[in-house]
Amino acid sequence: MESFNFFVSVIMPVHNRFDLVNESIQSVYEQTHRPIELIIVDDLSDELFTPKVSSGPGFEVKVIRHEENKGPGASRETGRQAATGDFITYLDSDDLWHPQFFEKVVITLQSHPEAGMCYCKTALFSDPEKIDLKNLRSRNDQSFDSIIPTLFYGRPWSTSACLWTKNASNLIGPWFPGWSWEDREYEYRAGVKKIKICHVPEVLCYVRENECVERLSKVNENRAALKRFDSIVAIGSTIFSNKNLIDRETKSLFTIKVFRPLLIQLFDIKEYEKARIISEEMLVISPKFSKIWLFSMALRLFLFFPKKFMNKQLFKKLWIHLT
Repeated sequence: MESFNFFVSVIMPVHNRFDLVNESIQSVYEQTHRPIELIIVDDLSDELFTPKVSSGPGFEVKVIRHEENKGPGASRETGRQAATGDFITYLDSDDLWHPQFFEKVVITLQSHPEAGMCYCKTALFSDPEKIDLKNLRSRNDQSFDSIIPTLFYGRPWSTSACLWTKNASNLIGPWFPGWSWEDREYEYRAGVKKIKICHVPEVLCYVRENECVERLSKVNENRAALKRFDSIVAIGSTIFSNKNLIDRETKSLFTIKVFRPLLIQLFDIKEYEKARIISEEMLVISPKFSKIWLFSMALRLFLFFPKKFMNKQLFKKLWIHLT
């Protein structure tokens, strides 16, 4: 079985740091698989971006420039809308691929017709000249066949390590225009849609470890919580709109693993209105479980900080929900 003749669309959101971008583009160009279309979405970089690699036989390069800075989720959706391939993948602009990434992942998806996504093992690196193939992303040496409940216990794959079928992409729908957790929101939605996955047990993707202030999804800790908020509210909407497809145990896991940690952090940074919204989503998704936990939390806060919390109208609203 061979991978050729299947058209692969590569979507790469870009914002500045063009030296790293061109390294990533080169790893796309060096793929043994053809045909490929590379869709670069320039999310309003400081200067116009012109890739060093140009279109050629079996390799098409398109550059789409946003007129405003929209973030990684919206950038991936711009690319998805323009994609025409049989398979779609999203490459972060500082990550790299092994030359046989497409060849091996496409063949694996062909041999697993029930799957809508395939991921490979991923090595973490800071220097592309010194990649340690033993420095692996957590859990991604393991093979999983479903997104849920896998995601609840740690995300084994990076965004760049996944190849999606066009059918799966259409079923999942548009990317949420978020700045953080937009990839998890997309994957949780895929999990709710029961999209199956498969695995290539070889290191074919390399994810850069170093922090970069211009990386699209990197923000400080407090801002990260606020950025995650929008994506997690979107996850809640997905659960509610598909509630008949999700069993009670899975709803409880969403509450414990996704909503509860954010709620605690929102209280820590005094974002009480957002904490109330997350609390209400928890009560809708898993009423009995959430009510017990939220009641105990509210009681502790009342005992230790009665004036700080119970005199606030927003907290009174939450208290009314619980009593």
